[in-house]
Amino acid sequence: MARRRERIVIVGGGQAGGRLAQALCAADGRFAVTLICQEPHPPYERPPLSKGVLLGTATLEDCLIWPKADPAWKDVDLRIGVTAMAIDREARTVALDDGETVAYDRLVLATGSRVRRLTTPGSDSANIHSLRSFDQAEAIARSFGKGKRLMIVGGGFIGLEIAASARLRHLDITMVEASDRLLARVVPSQIAGLLAGRHRVEGVTLRMGAMVEAFEPGEDGQARVARLSTGETLACDMAVVGVGVAANVELAAAAGLDIDVGIRTDASLRTSDPAIFACGDVATYWHPLFERTVRVEAFQNAEDHARVIASVLTGGDAVCDTVPFFWSDQYDLSLQIVGLPHLGSSTVARRRDDGAMILFHLRPDGRIVGATGLGTVGSIGRDIRLAQALIAARAHPDRAVLMDSSARLKSLLDRMPGASLPPVADAVASEARGA
Repeated sequence: MARRRERIVIVGGGQAGGRLAQALCAADGRFAVTLICQEPHPPYERPPLSKGVLLGTATLEDCLIWPKADPAWKDVDLRIGVTAMAIDREARTVALDDGETVAYDRLVLATGSRVRRLTTPGSDSANIHSLRSFDQAEAIARSFGKGKRLMIVGGGFIGLEIAASARLRHLDITMVEASDRLLARVVPSQIAGLLAGRHRVEGVTLRMGAMVEAFEPGEDGQARVARLSTGETLACDMAVVGVGVAANVELAAAAGLDIDVGIRTDASLRTSDPAIFACGDVATYWHPLFERTVRVEAFQNAEDHARVIASVLTGGDAVCDTVPFFWSDQYDLSLQIVGLPHLGSSTVARRRDDGAMILFHLRPDGRIVGATGLGTVGSIGRDIRLAQALIAARAHPDRAVLMDSSARLKSLLDRMPGASLPPVADAVASEARGA
């Protein structure tokens, strides 16, 4: 008699959900996998949206997590353009908006996050965009050909990456940021200042400490003027809003799962219901290394979560204890962050002769908990990986060595028996090899 395959339903076709489905398909036919994608596309990677897609050099096929020709797709019940509406935990079913109900043995919520929207008058104009999906990226790219003046609302990562790409398309850009500096909640002021300087050199106009109070329509009914809180008015042909995201917890909350900004899980990404897991942007999970719950919005985090859940579903006991990693490429610069820099109470700066800067973030007891680096692409990958290894080893590194750009960071790792470099993350593989 054929063995009954365990029914795994994955809600969400982003990086975490797509990678998990791919991993489960390699598990010798143990699982019957259903992947529910709200978007009208198979799972794809999002980092190219603000770069290659806006520049017209990347297609959907280029972004796909699995090529359409991959024979593994035959083992996945892929539901495209379908939304999960409700979970019946007792019956172990998920109701879909097309009227169908899907049964599961174990359920994975990879529902991701959504962009926060402006509520200011005129912000619903057709020429005001957000960037979260491939279709939105294509719409923004098309708008670049219809006008010259682009306003970007929000000086976070997505806004800065869009600005860098739009300058390559020769648009005139004004960025409006409510804080007095860029990336105020994410990176130290030294790094933010360097990035701001580079964007100004590239021709981006920065309006700091200002908010858009209203968009006013032109003769065509679309937003053509932005009125700022400073009293200034700025003309625009289109705008992109990047003011943060919110985790999509509504489905989980309605099912009675524990919520803590995201869906609360243990270190193995199990929710308060042992038959349900959460992963990616939506998961607030217990991190053994930092001994606290964290929610991380990052490509590598989604990859790590998929790996952990795949291990647990196949009988392993994996936990997500990897050091978080994030990167952002702007012009020829690479910004890379490892660990949880905000947990540090002091910072040690390492300034290199090539202009790169690495900031190491230390707790009061001297333990390293994060690092932030900025340099040209290909220049900081190895230092960031070494910092990642020190964080993973719970190291209390010598501040003098951290600061001295002529000293080998690896010497700090060599002093710790059993410590080693972590596997090279996909995003920095070429950088680390060339460093």
